[in-house]
Amino acid sequence: MLETKMKVLVCNAGSSSLKFSLFEAESELLLAEGGIDWTTKPTRLVYRRRGQVEVREELTLQKHNDAAARILDDLQAGPSAPLHVLTAVGHRVVHGGERYSAAVRITPEVKRVIGELAELAPLHNPVSLDGITAVEQILPGIPQVAAFDTAFHATLSEAARTYPVPLKWTREWGMRRYGFHGLSHSYCAGRAAEMIGRRDLRLVVAHLGNGASVSAVRNGICVDTSMGFTPLEGLMMGTRSGTVDPGMLVYLLRHKGLDVNELDHALNYKSGLLGVSGVSSDMRQVLSELSDNPHARLAIEVYVHRIRQTVGAMAATLGGIDALVFTAGVGEHAPEIRKRVCEKLNYLGLELDRTANETCKPDADVAMPASTARILVVTTREDLTIMRETRQLVGSFIGQPHGNEHAR
Repeated sequence: MLETKMKVLVCNAGSSSLKFSLFEAESELLLAEGGIDWTTKPTRLVYRRRGQVEVREELTLQKHNDAAARILDDLQAGPSAPLHVLTAVGHRVVHGGERYSAAVRITPEVKRVIGELAELAPLHNPVSLDGITAVEQILPGIPQVAAFDTAFHATLSEAARTYPVPLKWTREWGMRRYGFHGLSHSYCAGRAAEMIGRRDLRLVVAHLGNGASVSAVRNGICVDTSMGFTPLEGLMMGTRSGTVDPGMLVYLLRHKGLDVNELDHALNYKSGLLGVSGVSSDMRQVLSELSDNPHARLAIEVYVHRIRQTVGAMAATLGGIDALVFTAGVGEHAPEIRKRVCEKLNYLGLELDRTANETCKPDADVAMPASTARILVVTTREDLTIMRETRQLVGSFIGQPHGNEHAR
């Protein structure tokens, strides 16, 4: 009898989306992928199965658990369904708190902690739980794994993770820097090492999407990151402010009549590119109005200034830089932003090849040949990182392939 190959389904639940990828784990072959994005109107399910035509279907589903159920149903349909034999399911979970510094097999206790941490990630942890519950109901008995976005940053030193606030806040209430986008930063650090051909590197990774963060990585280990206790700290983002003066917030509460909920909503949903430009949270739309709209120009200038400032700080933490990595939607697809960020970073040995930058297709090195530090554009693969962590974890309690059939 032919041995069944290990298959891992990856679920990535965002605040307004649900993405999935199905892998043949040992070969890392992508068998199917797709997702549902509620920010697009009408809402559509996009489904791609290897070797078949992409399917797009309009949906009225509004809840993550219903969407997960629908995706699982499609993956099981037909005699050649890719989900016919499934080994495990891996889930992206944004916040693991201090409890989880690595991927874990999901148990009732793990679900309880993820639920408790929802107050720190209210847009993300609850929808991850919805996906976990849907899989439990439809595929009972299939092992599930939680891979945490905070885990990669668990290696931060006490000095890097500690806020200079009263001791009670840190010791009793857990106020500290956690960092986010860890699955992306982890993948990109590993991919950069592959591209450069060595692991003893000082890397600055800039994950620039609707959410944005920068990390400092030494020899594959994260030593600092721009996001903090929540995903609101750090860079200017699509709708999030990033770091602002805390005294300004106190002033708004005391003297301008804002309450806590209004302040929270403004900082998370009305700020960033959208707030400064008055145009959109979408970088493409803001860039399209650069020539005619002074607010759009200011938004780009602030956005780039914050990134450049943070890259410099991370390079200082590392004592130098061997490569700057751009990733995520803006980092991968906005050469104008990459160009502007790199313009004043020559002092770090970063010299951008403008032609390569304009024409590159990730993964690519867009630094000049003589540049002493490399500039890389990498397609982030959070799904692959989750799959690998799931494969590693479940491999200890399921049957493994015999011999070296799938040796890598």
